[in-house]
Amino acid sequence: MKRLTINIPDDRDKLYQVIKYTAGEIQVRLTEEGISACTGKDTYVIQANPIPDIIELAQLKNALDGMYNFYHTTLELMYLPYARADRRFVSGDSFGLHVFASLINSLGFDSVYTFDVHSRISQVLIPNLVNLDPIHHYDQLGPIIDVLGRDNLCLIAPDKGAQSRYDLGYFNLPVFVANKLRDSRTGALSGFGISDDIKEYKRALIVDDICDGGGTFIGLAELIHGINPGMELSLYVSHGIFSKGFVELDKQFVNTFVSDFSFKHPDFDSWSKL
Repeated sequence: MKRLTINIPDDRDKLYQVIKYTAGEIQVRLTEEGISACTGKDTYVIQANPIPDIIELAQLKNALDGMYNFYHTTLELMYLPYARADRRFVSGDSFGLHVFASLINSLGFDSVYTFDVHSRISQVLIPNLVNLDPIHHYDQLGPIIDVLGRDNLCLIAPDKGAQSRYDLGYFNLPVFVANKLRDSRTGALSGFGISDDIKEYKRALIVDDICDGGGTFIGLAELIHGINPGMELSLYVSHGIFSKGFVELDKQFVNTFVSDFSFKHPDFDSWSKL
């Protein structure tokens, strides 16, 4: 089968245009290059990173579907939006993941792919969702562990969610599970905990799916350095939003790794050059 791959936003103004009307509506129109790219293709994949405008996504799919009767259609959202909003946290909340899943389901893709989804509920709400994890699919973690070296290295899951998400025992290294306290209404962190046995190791790699502002990892690192001041800490996340940059993270971590499928914050390139 011959496949067309089209990316939001990189192929905007190349393979398709977004026409904006004065009242605020948009229309998607394939360019001549985009129409030509469809010719002879059996399947197409729409890739989106960061979070796409849902109307742009829907209209792009509609424009493609208007060209041919494609055999298979795929959406790749390597960072699945709203997966952190997987319930109503307090009375009066919306159920963000359910709303987003309903919209995605309505578009009628044959397959939806994501990478290291935050909540397994996503796979219930989007029945054709395929979740790729960093251990068994793309093996993002193996090469990092090889670079760090196994001597006196342990792995850390920062909470029970990360523990259930990853089979860290796969790497045959000591594994620690930390815990944290968070206010369900405000999201504020109020404390961390980890076994004192962490002092027996010289180096550790913390593994998780998302680093937003970094507060979880900074707070946990401060706790660990209080127990083991000389420990060299590294951090791996599948999606590095890094909304507060790297200054505070760099005070605690000798290395910060992100996957090849990381969410791209608009300022990421400028931060990474600091």
